[in-house]
Amino acid sequence: MEPPSRADYDVLEKRMACIYRNKYSPAQRLRFFPFNQYKKVMLISFEPPELMAEIIYSDTTKASINTPIKEEVYHTLLQKKQKLDLTRLKEKKILSALEVNKLTDVLYNFGYTSTKSYKGLLIAESEGYRCYEPRNAIVFLDENGLVAEYIEICFECYNRKESSEKMKTGQFCNEKYDLIKKYFRATGIRHGTAKRK
Repeated sequence: MEPPSRADYDVLEKRMACIYRNKYSPAQRLRFFPFNQYKKVMLISFEPPELMAEIIYSDTTKASINTPIKEEVYHTLLQKKQKLDLTRLKEKKILSALEVNKLTDVLYNFGYTSTKSYKGLLIAESEGYRCYEPRNAIVFLDENGLVAEYIEICFECYNRKESSEKMKTGQFCNEKYDLIKKYFRATGIRHGTAKRK
């Protein structure tokens, strides 16, 4: 079987473009997980943590030797069932019902222009770039103010991490990250959404 031609890929590329379909009403969109379980939704921006940290190792089998060793440590900001460390946030915005409505509209009503296969080739979401340094997230808080679910986003490399496989985020057609970034900016979140100098 011959590999797909450039023209074939161009057809698939066009099908992966975003199109607005007014498929889900506001009430229907709120039935998707996690919007159906958590009413408090927050947008945040933050600085990715330094990966290098100094750790002191103690060897208890010999005489006490304390040697600082540089090692990669990633202090996660977003952890389920934990309080959000507000000191690490650059910006935060708790969404009103109207803002949640706009967010769900972007997530669920924008999708691929076409999902049909073309010459046996299927639409596949782009995996983005490998630079993953997220600076933004959509956070769902439970009634105790703890992180229940989240969608961590890196707008630079067009990639994301979801806290749960149950999460319904809609189709990530080609322009979806740009649409979500525009939404973040419209709510006042600038860090991670502006072009870096």
